[in-house]
Amino acid sequence: MRIFTVDLRSATQPPGPAGAVQTRTVDPDWADAADSVQRISLPSALPWACVDHQPDAVVLTVEAAGTYDTVVAQALRTDGIHTPVMVLAQHTDPHSTAKALEAGTDDVLEAPVSVVEMRARLRALSRRPATWEPDEFTHGAVTVDLLGHRALVDGQDLDLTPVQFRLLAVLLRNAGRTLTRDQLRESVWDPAEEWGSNVLEQAVSGLRTKLAEHRVRDCLKTVRGVGYRMESPHPFPAE
Repeated sequence: MRIFTVDLRSATQPPGPAGAVQTRTVDPDWADAADSVQRISLPSALPWACVDHQPDAVVLTVEAAGTYDTVVAQALRTDGIHTPVMVLAQHTDPHSTAKALEAGTDDVLEAPVSVVEMRARLRALSRRPATWEPDEFTHGAVTVDLLGHRALVDGQDLDLTPVQFRLLAVLLRNAGRTLTRDQLRESVWDPAEEWGSNVLEQAVSGLRTKLAEHRVRDCLKTVRGVGYRMESPHPFPAE
C-alpha cells in the first residue's frame, strides 16, 4: 500500500494555503515491508499530494480526535478528494470520534493500537472502490485528452511540446486555483532531471503563445509572488 502520514500533534493553527509538497519516507511500527509510507511535512500540501500521487490511504496523527484532523479532512472533501483517511489519536471519546467522522474521516483509532488491528483497518480502507480522475479535462474552450495525449481548442488540435502538454493538464485539472511555482515544477518536471531557474516561466510563455494562436488569450494568469492560475478560456473572435 502507498500511505501518506501527517503529524498534526504540533499544529498550533489550521493549515493555510498550500505550499510545496515536501515528503520524506518513514517506517512507522505499523508499516509492512511492502508498504510505501511517506510523511507530508505541511498539512496544507496534502490535498495536492493526494491528487498528484493517489495514495491508498492517509493517516492523520493527532493528540485528540475532532481537532485539526477535522480541518484537514474537510479540506480534502471540499476539494473533491476521496482518499480514505484514518485518524490515529492519543485521546478519543464518542463525541470527538463522531466529530472526526462527520468531518469526512473514514476511521478513528486510539493510540497505542496493535499492529494487527492497524493493518487490518488500513487494508479495509484500501479495498474501497477508488475514485479515479477523468481521462479528459475540459474548461471553457480548451480540452486535454490524457489517454490520447491531445490538447484541443474548440476541437482543433494544439501543437504542444510534452512539457507544455503536462503544464496545461495540471492547470486545467486545477482550474480556478492558484498553483505555486513549486507545485507546478514538481508536477510537470522529473525531479531527477536538471533544469534552469526560469524553465517554468519559459514553459508558461510558450503555452500562452500556443493558446493565443487559437485566439485564446488572458486565461493563464500570473499571481505575482506565488504562481499561476487557469481561468475560463474562451476564444476571442477572429481578427
